[in-house]
Amino acid sequence: MYPHSRVPVSCQELAYEPRLLTKTLACNVSSPIFKAGLQVSLQVMFNTLLNSSWGDFVELNGTVHCENEDSSLLEDNSATMRIPILYPVNILIEDQENSTLYTSFTPKGPKTQQVQHIYQVRIQPSAYDHNMPTLEALVGVPQPHSESTITHTWNVQMDPPVTCHTEDLKRPSSEDEPCLPGILFRCPIVFRREILIQVTGTVELAKEIKASSTLSLCSSLSISFNSSKHFHLYGSKASMAQVLMKVDVVYEKEMLHLYVLSGIGGLVLLLLIFLALYKVGFFKRNLKEKMEADGGVLNGNPSEVTDPPAVSGEETKDPGCLEPLHEGDKD
Repeated sequence: MYPHSRVPVSCQELAYEPRLLTKTLACNVSSPIFKAGLQVSLQVMFNTLLNSSWGDFVELNGTVHCENEDSSLLEDNSATMRIPILYPVNILIEDQENSTLYTSFTPKGPKTQQVQHIYQVRIQPSAYDHNMPTLEALVGVPQPHSESTITHTWNVQMDPPVTCHTEDLKRPSSEDEPCLPGILFRCPIVFRREILIQVTGTVELAKEIKASSTLSLCSSLSISFNSSKHFHLYGSKASMAQVLMKVDVVYEKEMLHLYVLSGIGGLVLLLLIFLALYKVGFFKRNLKEKMEADGGVLNGNPSEVTDPPAVSGEETKDPGCLEPLHEGDKD
């Protein structure tokens, strides 16, 4: 035989012995030639009957005989292997579309909001296993942070109702790992092929909003059972799901005082404009004539403006100026 070569062997089932509760299979390797120190692996494949009953394990015993082997070396020619019997359980968890994925808080909005994360669990046991394991739902929720603007409390609801035990993991949530649970609910499951698990939360604005921020709140669900007799058919990750929810805390500036200050500033500006116009005589009656006169000078027609209106000779005489002349005539 060459290294790494594979050679099929012929096997035959021997007579069944009820007292031993075992069956014997003899396999013949025709005329093999093995060198000293050579290792040979024997691969055995077998099928099982689906309608048969099994215990906790299957024991395989292999013995090798060789015609030219020294009798003093026969003590290590046997090996025994015990294979545990496990039954598959197919569990699939999906989050539902009507779960709350987003919510927000504003200074003028409601201070408390209700959210819900809904999971659908499908369980398919083995058709040949009549001893379904005890199932337990593990629901993880975040733990509120003492310095956070919001607080939140959670509850788990199932149909039919069950009593869940709460376990504080003393692990506050963080932005880097929002789905790391801080509180764990352990809820027994009454077996059904389809189960709805509703995780309800009350999110409350606990402090005054001083700046805008975004938080992430995450819940998770997994189904566990005693794995000594059963195993997850598609792995434990198939029986896990989570819902990530975004929470926006929006800061809004108080605009009333800004509106009042803007109105006062507008009135003051209007008053200053009014005073400036009053000082330049904008509100005098003959302002129009003065502006027209100033416009005429600028246009180069002073005669039209500077010539005084004609008056009679009698109106131009000054009685004070004529008095010395009258006194001279009297002398």
